[in-house]
Amino acid sequence: MKGLIITADDYGMCDSVNRAIDACIAAKVVCSTNVMANMEVAEEASSLKKRFPTLSLGLHYNFTVGTPLSPVDHVRSLVNGEGEFLSFPEIRERCRKKSYVFGELQEEMIAQYRRFKEICGEPDYWNTHENVHVYPGLYQLFRDVSLDLGIKKMRTHKRIYIPASNGRSDKSLAWTITNPVKQVMLKTWQHESAKKGVAAPDGLLVRMNEDDKLNLPYLFSHIQWKNANTAEIAIHPALDGNCKWFGEITEQRVLEYKCFSDPAVLRVAAQAGVSIVGFETVHC
Repeated sequence: MKGLIITADDYGMCDSVNRAIDACIAAKVVCSTNVMANMEVAEEASSLKKRFPTLSLGLHYNFTVGTPLSPVDHVRSLVNGEGEFLSFPEIRERCRKKSYVFGELQEEMIAQYRRFKEICGEPDYWNTHENVHVYPGLYQLFRDVSLDLGIKKMRTHKRIYIPASNGRSDKSLAWTITNPVKQVMLKTWQHESAKKGVAAPDGLLVRMNEDDKLNLPYLFSHIQWKNANTAEIAIHPALDGNCKWFGEITEQRVLEYKCFSDPAVLRVAAQAGVSIVGFETVHC
């Protein structure tokens, strides 16, 4: 059977997210979650491994939501005038202008790692909120600092596709044009990382039509595995929309909670020859 890691991102963001992820893990559908160490209810993650001993628990580096753990005076290039993290577009602009100070970024990464370790122990893997590291220079920094911290597993951004069930992709023309170039870049980065001792799943699921995300019988049976054996899909469940950090995907979060907290997902996956697994199947 093929292995699929269903990862629930954003643990610690708010109570709505924590309770939803708890339910998905209890249903044995989610075997992996990651913690935003700087957020208001991150400390609730301290009981996760006790309640769910086989759970894969990762560090979700966060540089776009909330405030840093480092003293603001130490990370001025990472925040706005109110001391809050910049948006991802603002980060890219500062990277372009070379005014986003990587030394400050590294200090905050280490602070978030230390906070995670205080709460949960050593992380099983890492990734970033809003995929902030998927950018030239940032990727290499996040990878190398994480390796120095002893975190040898990460989310890959090599893509495994699921064709649209209706035959019509909802991807923009710009996405379609730039995707082949991005894929070459991402595969190159992942190959370089593997040579440094970094392990990752074989690919991250990308749906050519986002409406298929919750159509699990179709999704599980139409993964274009090719030579891959283990893939990951990222979800963002929440009980309700009662959180100021949700942005534009509030309704989708609630739908994902309802879908992935149902133990029937395991049966649907098995019928498609897919086993739900965690990062323990990813070997360094």
